[in-house]
Amino acid sequence: MVQSTLYRLLLVALLPLIALVLYREGQQYDPALISFSTTQSADEMPGEFFPREIEGLSRSGPVRTYTKENLYEYVNGHAEYFISAGFKKLVVGEYTSHPGNEPDAVIDIYDMGRSIQAFAIVTDESRGELHEIFPGLRGFRTPLSLSFAKGQYYIKIAAFNESLSLEVIARTMDAGITEGDDPFSEFASFPDIGEIVATRFIKEAYRGLDFLNNVMEREYKVKNGTVHVFLVLDDMNTIDAAVESLVAYLKESDIAYSEMKKGESTMYRIDDPYEGVWFLISSPGRIVGALGSVNDRLIDLLYTGGES
Repeated sequence: MVQSTLYRLLLVALLPLIALVLYREGQQYDPALISFSTTQSADEMPGEFFPREIEGLSRSGPVRTYTKENLYEYVNGHAEYFISAGFKKLVVGEYTSHPGNEPDAVIDIYDMGRSIQAFAIVTDESRGELHEIFPGLRGFRTPLSLSFAKGQYYIKIAAFNESLSLEVIARTMDAGITEGDDPFSEFASFPDIGEIVATRFIKEAYRGLDFLNNVMEREYKVKNGTVHVFLVLDDMNTIDAAVESLVAYLKESDIAYSEMKKGESTMYRIDDPYEGVWFLISSPGRIVGALGSVNDRLIDLLYTGGES
C-alpha cells in the first residue's frame, strides 16, 4: 500500500516535467510538415519558377498558391474573368532588397491550363497592343509592370521600385519556364496579306456562333478595306462537330451557302444577311475563315495554311 502511494506521488511530481518536454518539442516543429492552402507544393508548380534571387532581390516568405475557390482573395472583382478563361491556379512570389521590408517586386504566375488560353489573357489584358519585349518573348508593359505568356502560363511582374529592370526579371522568369508549347507558333498559319491591325482570342461563341470556340482572329488593313481572318486548331472530332453544327445552323436559319471540296478540305461560302459574305474552310484538325474584303488570292492562302 505504501509502495503504491509512493508510485502515485512520483507520477504526480513528473507531470510538470512531462508537460515541459512536450511544450519544447512542440516549438521545434518542422515547417515542411505543415501544409497551408496558400503555400506552394512541389508537384503544383516547379520551384525553379521562383528563383531565390532575382535582379538583386531575395525571395521573401513562402510562395503562395490560389485556386478557383480562393482566387477572389487576391484579385477580388476579377476572379471570374480568369476562371472563365480556363484558370487552374495562381502562384505568387514576392521579392525584396531587405528582409522584413515591403516587397520591391511581386510576380504572379497564372496557370491557364492551355497555352492558347494563356495567350488569350495576355492579348485581352494588353487590349491587342502586344509587342516584342526581347527576341522570342511577346507581351506588354506599363510604367511599373510587365506581362507575357509562356506556354500555359500568364506571368505578370509588378515593380514597386523604379530602379528595377522589368526586362531583366522577365528574362529570368522566361528562362525558368520551359514547359508547354508556344501559342505564337500557331500564328504562322495566318496569311501575310497586309498590315496587321489587331490580334485577338475569343474563347466562346465567335461572332455569336456558339459552336465556334477558342478562336484566334487577326484583323488586317488591306487595299480595299478590312479583313478578319479567324483560326481554330483542335482535334478532328471537335472540328467535325463544329462543322456539322455550322451546316445545321445555316439550314435552320435559312441562310444561303455553297460547299466545295478540295482534297481533304471543304470550303463553305456563306451569304449572311448580317455579316455579309464570309468563308470557312475545314480541314483535319483545323478551321480557317475570313470576313470582309476577301479575294481569290486570300482564299488560296487559307487553303494552303498561309503559304503563298
